[in-house]
Amino acid sequence: MRPTSSSRGYNRTGQRQSAGIDWLLLISYLALVVVGLLMVYTTTYNDNIGSMWTLRSPFGSQLLWAVLSLIVLIILSLMDWQIWNSLSLPAYIVGIVLLVLLLLVGTEIKGAKSWISFGPFGFQPGEFAKVATALFSASLLSSVHTKLSEYKSQLLVLGVMMLPALLIILQPDPGSALTFASLIIAYYRFGMPVIYYLAIISLFLTIVFSLTQGFYTVASALFLIGVAFTSRFSIKETTSIFIFAAIALANILCYQFDLMPYAVGISLIYLLVHLFVMNRSQSLTTRFSVLGGLALLCVISLSSSFAFNNILKPHQQDRINVWLQPEKCDPRGSLYNLIQSKIAIGSGGLSGKGYLNGNLTKLNYVPEQTTDFIFSSIGEEQGFLGGAGVVVIFLLLTIRIIRVGENSNFSFIRAYCYIIAGFIFTHFFINIGMTMGLSPVIGIPLPFISKGGTALMAFSMMVGITINMSKETR
Repeated sequence: MRPTSSSRGYNRTGQRQSAGIDWLLLISYLALVVVGLLMVYTTTYNDNIGSMWTLRSPFGSQLLWAVLSLIVLIILSLMDWQIWNSLSLPAYIVGIVLLVLLLLVGTEIKGAKSWISFGPFGFQPGEFAKVATALFSASLLSSVHTKLSEYKSQLLVLGVMMLPALLIILQPDPGSALTFASLIIAYYRFGMPVIYYLAIISLFLTIVFSLTQGFYTVASALFLIGVAFTSRFSIKETTSIFIFAAIALANILCYQFDLMPYAVGISLIYLLVHLFVMNRSQSLTTRFSVLGGLALLCVISLSSSFAFNNILKPHQQDRINVWLQPEKCDPRGSLYNLIQSKIAIGSGGLSGKGYLNGNLTKLNYVPEQTTDFIFSSIGEEQGFLGGAGVVVIFLLLTIRIIRVGENSNFSFIRAYCYIIAGFIFTHFFINIGMTMGLSPVIGIPLPFISKGGTALMAFSMMVGITINMSKETR
């Protein structure tokens, strides 16, 4: 799909406008790659310096991948970006075929078929599927035939997002599959109705609070929210305000004295009286729609609790509890990784212990410290300042990518940049969050920093294409 004729990427003489590459974007990328190499070195450091530089060592292998990734980035930054619009569909098809092939002949590592191996070498098709999905999704969003206000287009773009995610779930690798949800950021930018995002947020909050607070607490809160949603409180309606405050206070008291079933009954009766007796200004369709939506959320609340207790396996329950209810986890079992990560980050203080001086890092107290929990090593050796610096670089990289898209008149570039920014932001937000217990431990890498050649190559490809696009300016 070629850019539409309405796109303006040309000057008054009919020639394409071109600017220099975004150097700040390139420098941010290089800074993160260098930080990654330094941290892989410090987390695998031993007294035999010579062995650290061999290809069999983690650092030597990562250094080789960093060099290859930089070469690929340079090549992609020199290519015409429009070729990727033309090749987006074939790239997406190849990505899907590789994911299907992975389920058949993939190598199982740590319980998931995420790798295709060739002797001593291997790669993860799921990482390259992110690049292919980003390209094809950008092509769809930039097409004149795609209108996200229409159901047909909505189903199409959601299907393109969900197909690779479902194949990755079958590996099973739900953590990597979850990152594909970052495409909804670009969908919002291109006109996806906001009601879907409100529904997703409501669904997420309902499930989370159902697992932590229980069904009765969630149900009573939902009924009060329904009252507030359909009310138009004003100073003249002091009676309605006082009644609402009294019911809310009754709910709080029931919660304190473990009487939440009574709170559900009180709130439900109040909601029905409010909708069909006190508030008749709204249409019956609106009132029944509110009731239907609240009933659906209550069913989801009950279902989530049932699924958690009766369908999920113990290790899956532990992963969720580590995030939401750590007090229920075994400190020497499922909670061990997070505890050690927090200790490492906290021990760094303001400025850290210094490079190669991390005691917890050297003695391997933090499991997976070269991959999922590598940020804990940054926190221990570089402290708060070093960790904050890494976060700032990630934010700068993400903002520069969005800026490239907003400064272009080509909708394909704009869509692609928002998708890539979403991928990078989701990865670094979740990865850093899970090292501190702020997000679930789902096992995704910290872009450009975690050890892993395939992920580094894939993210470098994303940035390389973006750097080439940065030459196109208004």
